Amino acid sequence: MAKTRILLDSNAYLRIADSFHPLLHESFGKPNYTLYLIKEFQKEFNKNPRLKNKFGWVNQPEFTENRQHRLRTTKSQKEQINLTYSYLWAHNISEGIGASRVDVKALAYGDVLGVPVITDDVDMTEIGKAFGIEIWGLLDLLKVVYNSKRIDLKDINALINYLDYLKDLPYPAFKTDVKKAFEDHYSSSPHTF
Repeated sequence: MAKTRILLDSNAYLRIADSFHPLLHESFGKPNYTLYLIKEFQKEFNKNPRLKNKFGWVNQPEFTENRQHRLRTTKSQKEQINLTYSYLWAHNISEGIGASRVDVKALAYGDVLGVPVITDDVDMTEIGKAFGIEIWGLLDLLKVVYNSKRIDLKDINALINYLDYLKDLPYPAFKTDVKKAFEDHYSSSPHTF
């Protein structure tokens, strides 16, 4: 059965992978959603001491093994991704937007492969909108994963509490937005943050 691929940006992966492991390459729901991360993530992560300290679990064997499942691309797609990256990067620089190279690369993958990119990064979202790249926020992903019964409200609560503890909520009103999005479900459940 065909998979509906979804690409996570680095921040989305770091926010949810520890809570919903194994995260990547595991199909869920209909139409067989499958989450992926671009291979450039590891290089970006390894050269950032702050990230390595904050997210020490990332290089544990079970997580590195899970990240080995990558998006498959043809030679032609790789060439198109590199070309797309070059004009997205030029736009990022000329407009003074400030997205990182790996973030722009994720957008290039999303554009060429026609897959949504999960991000709450303002800079990535701005570039994505300018070029018609499908952008989903973390809340959008939580709705899809919840509706597919891959996670439940207890999992969402644990994630929100974890992100709040790390002071890594995607944006200030995220907790409120999650509660609104799942309001009907929270009213019938003892699990609330």
